[in-house]
Amino acid sequence: MQRCYRAIFMLLVCLGVFAVLQTLAPQRAHAASPGSKSAVVTAYRQRLKFLRTQIPDITRSAEAVARRWAGSEKTLLHLVYRADCMDFTSELWSRAGGFDNFGSTDIRKDQWSPNDVFVGGPRSWEKGAETLRPQLALAKKNGWMTIVFGSKNGMPADLPIDTLVDNGAKDGSENEAAMNQLINSTASWLWCCDLTAALTRQGKAPAILKGMMLPGATEHNKTYQHNAPTLYPCDTPVPAGKLSTIYLKAIDKELADLESSASRKQIAQAAKFAVEHLNAGHAVWSISPTHILNGEVAWNLKSPMQGFIIPDEGWEQAIQNHVKPGDLLFFFGEWSLNLPWTDYLAGIRNAKVDYIVSYRTPVEAMEPFPDAKVDSYDFKTPDALMVLEQHWPFENAVAPIPFAPGKMAPVSGVYVGLQFRMLDEAIVQELAKQKTTAKP
Repeated sequence: MQRCYRAIFMLLVCLGVFAVLQTLAPQRAHAASPGSKSAVVTAYRQRLKFLRTQIPDITRSAEAVARRWAGSEKTLLHLVYRADCMDFTSELWSRAGGFDNFGSTDIRKDQWSPNDVFVGGPRSWEKGAETLRPQLALAKKNGWMTIVFGSKNGMPADLPIDTLVDNGAKDGSENEAAMNQLINSTASWLWCCDLTAALTRQGKAPAILKGMMLPGATEHNKTYQHNAPTLYPCDTPVPAGKLSTIYLKAIDKELADLESSASRKQIAQAAKFAVEHLNAGHAVWSISPTHILNGEVAWNLKSPMQGFIIPDEGWEQAIQNHVKPGDLLFFFGEWSLNLPWTDYLAGIRNAKVDYIVSYRTPVEAMEPFPDAKVDSYDFKTPDALMVLEQHWPFENAVAPIPFAPGKMAPVSGVYVGLQFRMLDEAIVQELAKQKTTAKP
């Protein structure tokens, strides 16, 4: 027992020393105070309240798809990886905690059948209608069911949509596109939860992927990741609405974290660094290899911050072409900063820029990558101006399911999407604050 107490005491001491070292890290000495309550989170909460009224439509749609899928077991779930729908698709396709069955309409053409389902999520109708129109026409021609997450307001009347899950936007313009993306993604995970529950009531289970950083992920995904509509036996039915209710409660926890004093202080501090660089004549940039944020960093910004999409290859050259020495670069990761095949930190350092990283600060052991080309778990960033921490559950997926991998539906996409928009908002506020202070 004494050894146990001693171990606990030593752990607390180490944590205390770590906290002190963090406060002494380079360029983190000056304090920052959070601004007023985030308009971004307030708007998301309002739209989330509206989304809850759409749950009956989400459930009905999911049950219809479950009947189709369980009846044929050849039903493909199609997405469109183009323009306005790209980040919606990125959030769902090959996603930890999501369906293996999702795929772009550009692939699996030899497996197409009239039983298939098309799922789309336009950021706005102003730009998204032209992205969806040919895809919906293709779906209608092929006999596919069509489900779209978007606003009823402003929707073109000529689009052949079987089910529209209304995101509550006031109109179809780009004005609310950034928030539409977050709500559409949230709604899509509710739909995935209800579809999974409906399948279990048909005695079936879909293949759900596991985050590659999680212990056991390699073997699990080797078994279930084939981008196929395969269903597996399941003898534990899940009631309608159970998983989506759990997902919404998990989202509420993430909102509470983002609104906490600690998170708001970090965002305010990051905004202050950004404004310091802008005032010094440098540019501020943001990039992310994550799912939802890959393209969102480049769209509908309110601050002078600029973003660009990391290309599939040559991303380091892209950084060097855009970001100049002395500029500030925000890099948003997820479980990690590097990936087994890409050393992002080395690329950032080679560009000779100031940088701030955002990721889920690790405390758990993660899946080893024996064939990794780089250190996937290199979190040593003493040269970063600061770490903008992400706080979401280690598994990321939050809704428990009665089959492997045990949970589905990730929250990190919504979390980091909100965090990024809060940062954009905070930079605007800091600029206005300094402008007011500078007046004689």
